[in-house]
Amino acid sequence: MSKVLYSGIHTFSVLAKELIFEYIVHRPSTENEDPHNIIVVQCPGWGLGSQYLENGLQDLWRPAYHTSTTNTNGYTVIFFRPRGTDGSSRPLASQMSSMPDLASDLEDLRQHLRLERYPVLLGHSNGGAIALGYAEMYPSRVGKLVLLDHQLVGLQDKRLLQLEATRIDPRYQDAWDSVLDRQTGSDEEFTKSVRGMWPLYFFNPQQYVPELLRDIGDRKLSVWSFQAQGRCDKELLDPMQMVEKLGDVQAETLIIFGREDMICGIGIAERTAKDMQNARLITYGECGHFPWIEKREQTIFDLRKFIEKED
Repeated sequence: MSKVLYSGIHTFSVLAKELIFEYIVHRPSTENEDPHNIIVVQCPGWGLGSQYLENGLQDLWRPAYHTSTTNTNGYTVIFFRPRGTDGSSRPLASQMSSMPDLASDLEDLRQHLRLERYPVLLGHSNGGAIALGYAEMYPSRVGKLVLLDHQLVGLQDKRLLQLEATRIDPRYQDAWDSVLDRQTGSDEEFTKSVRGMWPLYFFNPQQYVPELLRDIGDRKLSVWSFQAQGRCDKELLDPMQMVEKLGDVQAETLIIFGREDMICGIGIAERTAKDMQNARLITYGECGHFPWIEKREQTIFDLRKFIEKED
């Protein structure tokens, strides 16, 4: 086994970009590992990090005897940390943090891992946009693509009427206070504001927000990453490039979406599935932006079934 795939935290340098990148590898602890299956997880670029995904998707590298899929292998799962987050260095200029910039970093990771292509590339939310951007830019380099409640740069589908209705819903009133009074003067202020907004991301916030907070842990969010990426994506010369190139994706694709996701509305999933060559869309009712939390067993089952399906 190559050292680049040993369990733990790794770094590598890209001299042409003057950047250092960090990724973390999780491997099964049993003999049931399938060495041919590697899942690379692209984390959001705005500073949320990978810990919430590492905690939430553990069943992907732990043999899933409790599932009804026939394959009980665990997979090698690699969490790639975007430029400017964790141990991945910031670019020299903050204007180098757009979706295409971050997607291009996945090609550096692929070359570092010495993979001909990614067997499975997975992204959630903004991480899904970055993974999708890579699959558009390098169509032959992705075998299977998984998008979980992904963002689609250039297309907004926030459920504004649903969001507006939550203003008078006691489950969400405190979250609205955080939205209206969001502070970005420091990492501490930004972290506190985002923490208060999480209920808007769930169908059942009272039950599931505590789980998300446990998975995130005591992480401090980076205002620099949030502002740099948001500004860069808004200033793209071709703001619709991601939407227009959906047909370029060659990877077999699974899209999973919560139908009550008010942040990345279901219209994003429908547009993506419609314009791609080989995409399947699965939606879950009574589910928001984090399907593996609100619909854990179904999400893990659908993920493993898709990954284990023979090409």
